[in-house]
Amino acid sequence: MRVIDNVTILVTTTRRHILQNASKRRKAGNVARQAGVGLLVLSSSAFAQDTANTPPATGDDAPTVVVVTGVLRNTTADKAAISVTTLDEERLRAVAPVSAADLLTEIPGVVVTSDAGESRNTVYARGISSGTSAGTVGYYWNALMEDGLPVVGGLFSNFSPDMFLRADATTKSVQAVRGGSAAVTGPNAPAGLFNYISKNGLTDPGGMFGTRLGVENKDHPGNLYQKYDFYYGVRNEDKTFGWSIGGDYRRSYGYRDIAYPPNRGGQIKANVNKLYRSDWGNGSLQLSVKYLDDHTGYLDIVRPMAHGFGPIAFDTPFGRSANFIPTGNIAHATPSGLDGRTDYWDPSNFARNRGGYIGLKWEHDFGNGWKVNNNVRYQSNEVHHNEAEGIGYQSVTSSTVYSNLGSVLAGLSTTPGYYTLTDRSTGQVIVRVNQRTTASSSTGAACSALCVQSTTPNLLPNNTISGNSPIANTNLVLTVSALNNRIRSDDFVDLFTANKSISFADKSNLTVTAGAYTAWIHFVRDALNGGQGVMGLQNSPDTYNVTFTTQSATPVTYQLTDPTGFGAVAGTGGNSVGSLYDDVRTREISPLLGLTYETGPWLFDFGARYTSYNFHGTNYRYVTNSSATSRSFGGLDGDPLTIYDNVYAVNPDSAAIRYNKNVHYFQYTGAISYSVSKRQTIHARYTLGHKNGDGYWNNYDAQWKVDATDPNILPVIKQAEIGYNYSTKGFSIEATPYFVDIDRVGVTSYGTLADGVTPYTRPLIYSHYRSYGIELDNRFRLTNWLGMRNVLTLNQGKALSAASWAAGCGGALKACATGVATTPDTAVYTSGPQERSAKVVYNGTVNADFDNFGGYFRFRYIGKRPTTVAALAYLPPNRVSDLGIYYNYNEKLRFDFNVNNVFNDRNATQIGQLGSLPTGMTLDQFIAQYPNALTTVQTNPPRSFFLSATLRF
Repeated sequence: MRVIDNVTILVTTTRRHILQNASKRRKAGNVARQAGVGLLVLSSSAFAQDTANTPPATGDDAPTVVVVTGVLRNTTADKAAISVTTLDEERLRAVAPVSAADLLTEIPGVVVTSDAGESRNTVYARGISSGTSAGTVGYYWNALMEDGLPVVGGLFSNFSPDMFLRADATTKSVQAVRGGSAAVTGPNAPAGLFNYISKNGLTDPGGMFGTRLGVENKDHPGNLYQKYDFYYGVRNEDKTFGWSIGGDYRRSYGYRDIAYPPNRGGQIKANVNKLYRSDWGNGSLQLSVKYLDDHTGYLDIVRPMAHGFGPIAFDTPFGRSANFIPTGNIAHATPSGLDGRTDYWDPSNFARNRGGYIGLKWEHDFGNGWKVNNNVRYQSNEVHHNEAEGIGYQSVTSSTVYSNLGSVLAGLSTTPGYYTLTDRSTGQVIVRVNQRTTASSSTGAACSALCVQSTTPNLLPNNTISGNSPIANTNLVLTVSALNNRIRSDDFVDLFTANKSISFADKSNLTVTAGAYTAWIHFVRDALNGGQGVMGLQNSPDTYNVTFTTQSATPVTYQLTDPTGFGAVAGTGGNSVGSLYDDVRTREISPLLGLTYETGPWLFDFGARYTSYNFHGTNYRYVTNSSATSRSFGGLDGDPLTIYDNVYAVNPDSAAIRYNKNVHYFQYTGAISYSVSKRQTIHARYTLGHKNGDGYWNNYDAQWKVDATDPNILPVIKQAEIGYNYSTKGFSIEATPYFVDIDRVGVTSYGTLADGVTPYTRPLIYSHYRSYGIELDNRFRLTNWLGMRNVLTLNQGKALSAASWAAGCGGALKACATGVATTPDTAVYTSGPQERSAKVVYNGTVNADFDNFGGYFRFRYIGKRPTTVAALAYLPPNRVSDLGIYYNYNEKLRFDFNVNNVFNDRNATQIGQLGSLPTGMTLDQFIAQYPNALTTVQTNPPRSFFLSATLRF
């Protein structure tokens, strides 16, 4: 046997055996391959499969190739007491996923929300859903890996690993470990490991070219989805040297009615392999490189309106393909005022992801039971967020609309007058809004603060939409932010292990594994706020020109927006500091230890990991220049009437926040496995792990927060599982009851004294969550041409105590204003169902295979999920059906036709209130009082069609 991927992949057969049986497998196994049912169950926890066209089989049909992820020693699947599932290349080619994360819907216990598009998706396993509601941190408890190492060295908001990973022709298989050993074997991922394995020339000679064309929006069939990928691998005659190259390019518009393609670009990967023999033993070397240059758009930033938090009524004039991403000529420079720096914002670029790596994998067998493996990689990933972000609804009479444009910082919010919103193309006045500051300062209709001027026609589109809540929701407009944010991470990661196997006279065996995972990361975030805009409530809107005219004997008109319709474009947000710069370096050293003892049908397994983590650096939270409030100040262009460039950022010494913190923690896992017979196994595993907060330095926007934060207070994650597996010819079932307890989830809270300036830190309080359930993975073959796979997860998630603070005044922490009774800040603990945790998740696939053609039908279901612990609102059940049909023209050419969401089901996957909550009111309180208020809802993609052709040579 030969190790292909350090501590994760074990190959126990040869390519010759695969080739000799390829024809037989093709005829006997396509039925199961189409449904992803070719997951061999050899132990109580591991579904394993050859990633090079191994047939789906169980019992006596079991293939000899085994792939395992999440262990600290080389082993076959029947000796690995973990919960692992593998999807092979044939399954990956048969489906038409929206994103790489979409492939994980095949995994038991895993919930995937991929409505954001190709990246920034949310993934959680075994009910560990807390903190993953936003795609900006959607992999928080898990690790996305490529060839055994993490795609990014550390997670961070808006810097998720799926931005830098694409599944294409170079992808050989996907392996997933749920819970259990992930805390010890993976990089800061106690809930799960998702490992995308690449091909290489030694194991995968030959070539492939594929093309996929599709329609994602039936109303715009001309916006064609296009994807092209290729792979070519070569090895020499004696199979000791090989190389491969491959990659992809794709261009798509998504299902929104967007004028320019949000998704475009691709990647290229290559590797060189060498097997060698020496006097010191035998081994292998693999040199790998990758370069990715890609653009992705996030569809979750556009949420159409609906009524109600549950049930949800889609009764507004905007369909599911609504596009509120602004159109028109709106690209503009974003000057920062910092040493003359200027950037450029162009929303047609969306998020540009660039990354790559160079890695070396070394494996050596010294003989006499000694082996060493080292997997080292230098990688650099960068995303330039250039998208129109934060698109939301506000009433045109909300002060937030104008404070975002700089009215407060410029001192205009206390000046009587009126705002004018004008069509930038035609000059037509759309609406005027009076600003009343005293009883005598109003013009037009009487109003308490801001109101629509009755003497000017109101031409706002869809201005009759309103709701019954205290949030201002009449005369709605859209607000938009120009996100100009560069995030870069340079990582050096290394995983080294040494194994020693000892055989005893009684045929028992002990394997000792020792090693270390080390990572050095340099992380930089450079965020320049590109400004704020106001748009009409309509599809494909454009930004308005906004001015403010004073009510005085000699009226003065101030220009709040630049020629592209954006205000506060000079480096700060209009209402608060929006520009910042983070420069942080981290160092992780994690020694690993594994012990495995096998005797007869029994196996005992133990693993431990100690982590020493340091992060140090400087955060700059820029402040607005002190002259911004002066009406004689001209800003960057010298004109005092152009407010849009007056509130620029400056970087005083006080804006530098320095820190140097150390984190230490210990994790371990243990399991016992028993082989009842050749076809039945059972195991039990217990794990105690922690979750390092990764980018928690993001909260350091003041030095007192640095001093008050102890990063060593980490969540404690206890997990237990019992796995049972039965496998025979044509039938297999894996049942895994599990239990997860997450305690000490810290809630950090800050406040200010009655002076409104002096900050203080409230004591750290903790939330406690628990989930338990069972994962079922069942496959059976009804006939030699018809098969089925059922993946079912039943989960019960609970928030035993979700912690929060109710602000008061008085006590030792907060002074009270004059005449206000003393009340302390109060810690509040709420119990209820775990937010966003589904009780039922099901994925069922029926597949048929004949001589040269066949297909599959898949039905996916996610049960209703509460949006908060109070469970006042639920996301309704999600139902999606997919259909795939294939035709083998010959052994080299294959055609696939896929229909995703066959019945065009519309499922809500995100929900929130429309506009800003009233002061002092929580979302739960709002829902309780206004259950039928206007809401913003994100849904899954509509029906889409794809035609693919694959040529192998």
